[in-house]
Amino acid sequence: MGSEALDRQLAELIPGDPRSELQRMVLEHDWADTPLGPQQDWSPTLRSAVSICLNSRFPMLLMWGPELVMVYNDGYAPILGERHPAALGERVADVWPDVWADIEPMIAEVYAGGATYDEDLPLVMTRHGYDEETYFSFAYSPVVEPGGAVVGLLDTVVETTSRVLTARRLGVLQRLGSLPRAAHGDTTEAVVTALELLADARPDCPFGLVYLADDAGGPRFVAGQGLAVRGGPATGDVPEQVFRAMATGEAQTVTGLAELLSGFSIAGASPVAQVDVDTAVVLPLTAAGAERPIGALVLGASPHLPLDDDYRVFMALVAGQVAATVADAQAVAAERRRAQERARSERARAQFFTDVAVTLQRAVLGPTVLPEGFAVHYEPAAGTLEVGGDWYDVVDLPGGGYGVVVGDVVGRGLPAAAVMGQLRSAGRALLLESRSPSHALEALDRFAAMVPGAAVSTVFCAVLDPRTGSLRYSSAGHPPAVLAEADGRTRLLEDAASLPLAVVEGLDRPEAEVVLPAGSTLLLYTDGLVERRDEAMDEGIGRAAAALAEGRHLGPAELKAQLTERLLGDAPDDDVAFVLVRRS
Repeated sequence: MGSEALDRQLAELIPGDPRSELQRMVLEHDWADTPLGPQQDWSPTLRSAVSICLNSRFPMLLMWGPELVMVYNDGYAPILGERHPAALGERVADVWPDVWADIEPMIAEVYAGGATYDEDLPLVMTRHGYDEETYFSFAYSPVVEPGGAVVGLLDTVVETTSRVLTARRLGVLQRLGSLPRAAHGDTTEAVVTALELLADARPDCPFGLVYLADDAGGPRFVAGQGLAVRGGPATGDVPEQVFRAMATGEAQTVTGLAELLSGFSIAGASPVAQVDVDTAVVLPLTAAGAERPIGALVLGASPHLPLDDDYRVFMALVAGQVAATVADAQAVAAERRRAQERARSERARAQFFTDVAVTLQRAVLGPTVLPEGFAVHYEPAAGTLEVGGDWYDVVDLPGGGYGVVVGDVVGRGLPAAAVMGQLRSAGRALLLESRSPSHALEALDRFAAMVPGAAVSTVFCAVLDPRTGSLRYSSAGHPPAVLAEADGRTRLLEDAASLPLAVVEGLDRPEAEVVLPAGSTLLLYTDGLVERRDEAMDEGIGRAAAALAEGRHLGPAELKAQLTERLLGDAPDDDVAFVLVRRS
């Protein structure tokens, strides 16, 4: 087809410019060699349906005629995986033989004059060369010719696999975070308890093995779950990747397990099919303050899911929870030994609790490597060495954006820290999933309602686009962020304020947007920075705004030091966390 003729057809079916490669591909296709026939012979109904499909930015598939010939748009193409672009103009039954038995009754229902809708429908697809666990929400709608005949149907669809998996994995992390303190001080029992919980999460963790460092620093097998052979591997047979993970502190990936060790997948390991696990990830168990990892966790990867960044983040969070469980049991055991010796000094006892506190706090606070233009500070309450409920987080989002969160759990000590760790982990995962502050807080509301002690927690959640300076934010009962512009003017971000978490069920969280001017500085903080006895909080916020404006010419690190000196010169009565963001 000539370029001018194609452009005329594009102008008729696809208004606006530029047009995508797939849109041009549809119009260049040799439809005469399909049941649809040449384009010039298409009925007005078919042309209109194709135009609706191609102009939609939502994933959409048009299935036409009794042969169900496929025409789809740019949003639908990624759903096809390796089947695109060969699927264009082909029959649905030929392109989707793996799910045909699931969708054929729905298609028949539409051609009979009905319509369908399914939410989070599980489907097993081989679009990437293996049996893949997927989930979709979609609606089949009839396309009707004048006279009432159904001649095709439109499939409006969104893949919800990521959301379903995220919710499933958040549940696993929540249950791990809710494990009771290992009062017995037995590390083996603590490991077995954590692995028993992972046994209920086998779709994501088909098997798990835990190695802990022995007296010589080498790995010692402790316990496992999900193995076909009871009792796990031979005690002397330690994979080299476990040595490497414990020596370097870096995760290792092992492949080829299906050939080396068959039978790793037993009944119930997957909702898809029973296939031997071929890949595992070896994660170091790291405790803050320790010179090297205290052990390693080997987690099998589902053969029906891609081992992508989200999967690896989930595994790392699981390892963090297992490490915290082991560290807690080891701390209890150490406490018992010192009590039995009856020679523990007051200073040694305080240092022991400090080590436990630092271990737990660093395990759940924000990242240590920050993007350019960011600075963070955390300081526990005066006179205590306890962990608390304040936290911050900076999340790298797909597309180059950043999620920024500060929050405060009611109370102090280990209970507040445990709740804080769960809320922070959940908030990070929800931001990675939705990238919307209000949606993340709404989901965090539901999560907090299930966590004892999480009610009335406050959170300020924002998403920053560093290229445009756009900042979308939402606040759940938290003090407003302070924005200081380059000329010294300050303002409070309080247009999206609402109640704290888990106070009102089903609360719609507001969201506001502001553009950070070049050279401006944003301060997100917990109330310990501004709240003082015998003083209204507004006075403290005003003092922080003035200090932020005064130091606006300093770099983020220098400004952090100045704010700490100016606002926290007197030892604070409450935990303090704050984040500085400078838009260069």
